[in-house]
Amino acid sequence: MEDGRAERRTAAVNRLETWADGVVAGLDAQEDIDRSLLQALRVDPSLREETAVRRADALRAAALGLGPAGCAAAAGVTERLLLNWQAKDPSFAEAMAAALMAAGERERGRPVATSDGPGAAALRVVLRAVRDGVAQPSAAVLGGWSERSFLRLRRRSPEVAALLAAARRARARARRAERRGGPVGGRGYRLVRVDDGPLAHARGAGDS
Repeated sequence: MEDGRAERRTAAVNRLETWADGVVAGLDAQEDIDRSLLQALRVDPSLREETAVRRADALRAAALGLGPAGCAAAAGVTERLLLNWQAKDPSFAEAMAAALMAAGERERGRPVATSDGPGAAALRVVLRAVRDGVAQPSAAVLGGWSERSFLRLRRRSPEVAALLAAARRARARARRAERRGGPVGGRGYRLVRVDDGPLAHARGAGDS
């Protein structure tokens, strides 16, 4: 009977690990799908289009309550670049400020008893950061948690712990591939066609 229980525990752990690996592998699924569709259309995304998508990601993160660093991480750009976009485009800066203000007002109006911390979008930011080599405490801050509150979450949720372990495994695989000269995992600004126009100044957008 003891052997049976041990086998069930092992099977449950293996299922959780497989699930977590699948979730982490799918973190960039929508971006990969969009890239494949563009390839099917034989269309190269322009920097203007790429920047618009990144800005939309940052605005969504701001609306969900992430801070500037978290918004930049959600958009896959540096915080410096996000600030540069706002400095050069007042309408985008106003949209970011409005989104952050709305998120703050919503959080203040939420009963303490129902507040359970940042949500799925924030956890996605944390997992991407860990996968890309950021230490867990710093990744948690990007997602809007304190180090202590994120540790509590990890202890309370086996699923979150499994996802973090999967993100670290993904990072290890990417590093091995890099040493072998293969493609490096993670999300970053892609090489795209640069349009003429007001966003042409972002030519160096991929620089950290």
